[in-house]
Order: sequence, then structure tokens, then C-alpha cells
Amino acid sequence: MSKSYAKIWTLSNSNLEVQFDDKSALLSVKDNRCGKIWKQAPINEPYTVVKVQQKDSSLYIQLKAKMLLDVKYTLSSKSSLQVSVSSNNKLEMDDLAYPSAFVTPDKNHYLLQTDGEGLLLPVTDTEYPLGNGTSFYCGGGLSMAWMGITDTDFKTGYMAILETPYDAAIETRREGGLITYRPVWKSTMGKFGYERKLKYVFFDEGGYVAQCKEYRNYIWKKNNVLSLAERQKKTPSIAKMVGAVHIYVWDTGRNAEFANEMKVSGIDKALVLWNPNHTPYPENGYSEKIKNLGYAIGMYDCFTDAHKRDTALSEKTFRSETPFWCNYYPGLYNYNVARKKDGSVYTNSFGDYNCPVAIQPQVTKRLDPLHAVYNNDSYFLDVSQANGLYECYSKLHPATRQQYAENMVKYINLVVDRYNVFMGAEWGADFAGSSSVYAHGMMTLQRTWFNSDIQKKGTIYYYGNWRNNPRPTQMLSSRVAPDTYLKFSINEYTRVPLFELVYHDAIVTSWRWEDCNHHTPEIWWKKDLFNLLYGNAPLWSIDRSCWENYKQTFIESYRNICPWLQQIGYDEMVSHRFITPDHKVQESVFSSGKSIIVNFGNEDYDFKGKIIRRKSYIYLGN
Repeated sequence: MSKSYAKIWTLSNSNLEVQFDDKSALLSVKDNRCGKIWKQAPINEPYTVVKVQQKDSSLYIQLKAKMLLDVKYTLSSKSSLQVSVSSNNKLEMDDLAYPSAFVTPDKNHYLLQTDGEGLLLPVTDTEYPLGNGTSFYCGGGLSMAWMGITDTDFKTGYMAILETPYDAAIETRREGGLITYRPVWKSTMGKFGYERKLKYVFFDEGGYVAQCKEYRNYIWKKNNVLSLAERQKKTPSIAKMVGAVHIYVWDTGRNAEFANEMKVSGIDKALVLWNPNHTPYPENGYSEKIKNLGYAIGMYDCFTDAHKRDTALSEKTFRSETPFWCNYYPGLYNYNVARKKDGSVYTNSFGDYNCPVAIQPQVTKRLDPLHAVYNNDSYFLDVSQANGLYECYSKLHPATRQQYAENMVKYINLVVDRYNVFMGAEWGADFAGSSSVYAHGMMTLQRTWFNSDIQKKGTIYYYGNWRNNPRPTQMLSSRVAPDTYLKFSINEYTRVPLFELVYHDAIVTSWRWEDCNHHTPEIWWKKDLFNLLYGNAPLWSIDRSCWENYKQTFIESYRNICPWLQQIGYDEMVSHRFITPDHKVQESVFSSGKSIIVNFGNEDYDFKGKIIRRKSYIYLGN
């Protein structure tokens, strides 16, 4: 091992040539297969190279910044560069941004944005919110622990996989006027804590599909992801959910008579869900009556929200109309709540946050009596996989972010095993693997949903509220999609099924429950086409009057989407492509050999002699 160092240090193989400049502490990577060069942007923080050593395919670098860092770069034979960053684990630290971002070569590239289902963000964009993409947070973070860049021909590019994702983020930023990204390492309980790991993978072909498959191969093994078919062996009722429409029922929709009417109308497969925080409760025997129709039955629940009112409530407090009200822990607020280092609590508009370590015994305490009355097939857990990971400094139940995540997965699996049910989640942060087999909200791009015109009262865009307990307008009203929604969430030019290419055969996704297929009627057709193309579930939030107002469209929507989902619901999505330059015509291919071509355009399209009607689709394959 050499102890002297020169200005440029080189690691190379037939695929890549990696150079490290010991004066600037920056990398450049040349992809020998296509000649493309990726160069890092200058580091804003002052880094001094203390020492460089080279051995075989690795560089060992000591850097001095706010702290002394030991960095290791290892070039693999599979076009990847492994990065590890170490220091004194007991040192206090703030956010550490290292390595630096690679500068996007030119405007003919997209950022592969993984904050939800997926987005091709043009690197010249100036409107989509950028920032610190904290792992596993639906309000602007990552649903999957990676991000990438691809060229507009969908061939060359690179990706970064956070191999230690819990105390980490991928920050999107502009360098030279073009969007790029860099990893940011966060402290763990105020300390450096442990070795941080990252993997860069470079591509000369394959674009976003190749990057998704690289991540799939990595994360399925790491998180022990099981396919829907494997999960179904343990929980047979999953069969009733795959290929079904997912329906939240409210008010006059909460009775077996209404479910029977849907069945007679041709809605053959459905997952019916209801929220026990809202009246009226269904009649006795409701769950069994729904099951007798061949539907799956489930209920909403939430273990994350804490309320100070609980400090004054006793175990004897009884809610006559909503006996199974969620987020109700009499006398336990001060014990359950997660606390920051200064003793304050984490909070949002719905309440404060319970620590998942503390809440473990409360899960079965509430669900045991509920499940005895309503023998459900499923529980949908709000918030847990959507709200991010936090550190808890409570002396009663301290937790790192990783422990915070692990304890949420622990109570998800507890419910699965104890009640023989399958679980759903708000959003789909993938630290949970496939513990939740459906994830509502992935299709809605959260960054342009919240803090947009949907929250402007008195406008055609307003999405409603929760004031009317039996009939919340946020669930049952219609509205018009604002411009930001049309530009990002429903734009076929930039939407891309990154999550499906990784998880289609393990997790069923949908829109948000206040952003269902029918909530914006003028683009209902387009949401349905996305469900067909991505092979994911339509979502309805209805009562009887909503059903009657749009009955024929509901039936048509079901007939278009769900028979197709029943054919490919257990398949891996093996490929997706844009057939036309304007991205109006797209194709998805599944592992069974079946494929679908969707035409979002206003004109018919001739595909190899087959006419695809405007705003329509055709099936191909066996």
C-alpha cells in the first residue's frame, strides 16, 4: 500500500475510469462504454485532503473538514462505485453533505425523482420544489432510497443508492443552472454514529428502467421483500384485493345493501374500507355480509397521532357513537409521545407524534376488541409509512430513526400475524419492505398536492374539509384540478412508473383518498388510463349519492381497469417505454408476456397496423 500521493488518483476497469483529485477532493467518472464523463461540482465546505492511499481497486482518503473523515472509494466490476464515510462515532455533528453532486452534463437529461410513484423532472425545470429529500417522508422526501439521472434518450445515466438510508437524505439542487443531487448524512442522536454507505451505479444503456431494476435487485434482498403471490400463501384473503377496486365508504354507503347493489351492477371485486372515526357505524354482521359478496373488507386505523386531551381522559371514557375511535390513548399522552432533544414534541396539523416504541402494547389493546366485532380482512394504517422517521429522546423509550422505523414495521407485522390480515399504508416508504401489500397515495405527487390551490377555500379547486363527520367534503366532493396538478401529477410527458418497475408484484398502489379517480371528473379518464398503464388500483371514496350521480362512469371505469389488473396483478412490470416523442403513447410490459399500450392523445394512433383510439388503449401479448 503506497503512502505517498499524487495529484490525480485513478481506479479503472473496462467499464469505468474513476479519478480523484487530491487538491480539490473531487471525483470525475468516465464511462468507457459510451465515453460520457461525470464531474463533481466544487464543494462549498472547506475539505482538505490529509492522506490518500491506493490498494487494488480501492482508494483510502483522509479528509479534514469540521471533523476528520475516512473515505473509501471502491470500484467494482459491475459499473458501480462504492462509497463509505467514517469518523469518530462519538463526535457531535450536523448535516454532512458528502460526496459532492455530479454536475448534469447538459439540458438533455431528466432527474429521476423518487418522491412517490415517480417523475421525470427536466433538469431545466424551475417550478418543482427542490430541497432536502429526507428518506421516507411523503412531504418532499424519498419513497425509495435512491435517485438517478438519465439522458432524454433513456440510455446513459447514473444513480445513487443510500445503503444506510435511515439518517440520510438526497438533496436536490442546481449546479450550473441544471438540477442534480447529492447525499446528505444526518447525525444519529446528535453523533456521527456509524459508517455511512452509498453506491453509485453508472449506465451506458437502459435509462430509467435499468436503474429501477438495479434497485429492485438490491432492495428485495436487503429488505426481504416478498411477492404478492408469496404473501398470499400465508394470507389467502389477499386474492380478494389483487385486481379489485379499492373503495372507502361513507354515510349511506356503509351497509350491505349498498355493497350488494355494486355487486349486482358488475363491480365483481372490491376492497371495501371504512373509517371508525366517522359515523354511522355499519350494522351488525357487516363484515361477514361483505365477505359473502366475495369482497375484501377492511378498516382504517392510525397509531401515530397523539393528542394532549388524552392526559385528562380515563380508561372509562366511552364514545357512544364511535367506540373504536383511533388515536385515543386515555391518560397516556406523556408516556406515548416522541420527544426532541430539548423535550418538545414533533407535531403537525393532525396532532403530535407517538413514539412507535411506546405504542407497541396499545396496538393489540385496541384492535383485539375491534377485531372481535368486525372480523376484517385488512387494516389500512394511515401516516406510519408517510410521515418520515424521527429520533425520540424520551428517557422512557429512546429511539434512533432506524429503531423508529423498525418498530413501525414491528407493529405492522404484529397485526398481520395476530389477526391473519393483510395491511395497507398511506404512501409506500420502502423501509417497510412488503409488510404492507397496498399503498394508497403513491400516484399523487405530494410536493405539488399540499400547499397548492386545493387548499384555497371558496375556489373551484378547494378539496374540502372534515367538519361534517358522516360526510366529510374532502372525501365526497368534486373539484377542478389546479394547474400545478395538471403540470406534474397528471402529465403523461413526465410521469413515469419508477415504483411499479421495482415493486409492482409486491405492492398495489393507488391515488390518495382525497384525490381519487373521480374527485376531478374532467380528468377521470386520464387517471383511469394511468391505472391501466401502471397496473395499479383505482380508488373511490363514495356514499350512495356519489355512486348514483356517477354510477355509469363508475361501472365503465371498473370494467376498463379491473379485468386487466386481474390478469397482471401478480406480475413484475419488466419494462415501460414512451412510444411517441410527445409521450402521448406509452407501453408497459409485464412478466407474464402481457403488455398494454395507452394513448393519452387527442388523435387515434396507428401502432403497427393496430389502431389505438384517442384516450384509449389496446392489450398485446398472450
